[in-house]
Amino acid sequence: MSNVRVIIEGEAYLSLAAIAECYACQVEWMVEVYEWGLLGRGRVVGEEILISTCLLDRVADVVRLNVYHGVGLSALALLLEPEDD
Repeated sequence: MSNVRVIIEGEAYLSLAAIAECYACQVEWMVEVYEWGLLGRGRVVGEEILISTCLLDRVADVVRLNVYHGVGLSALALLLEPEDD
């Protein structure tokens, strides 16, 4: 697994690549989900986009709804409450 856990201001963050690896999905898809605003505001460190580990339940919801139930990302952006992390 990618070793991209970073602590920023006492909060743990993981890279989108590491999260994609955990959820067995493509990094490009995870970036698209992030760009739709479904994962809150991330942090950019070097070339990596990081999101708070507090949002991993949100990632699981998006994976389940999009990948397994076919709900489009545009629909999810309308249906899900915004994440303010």
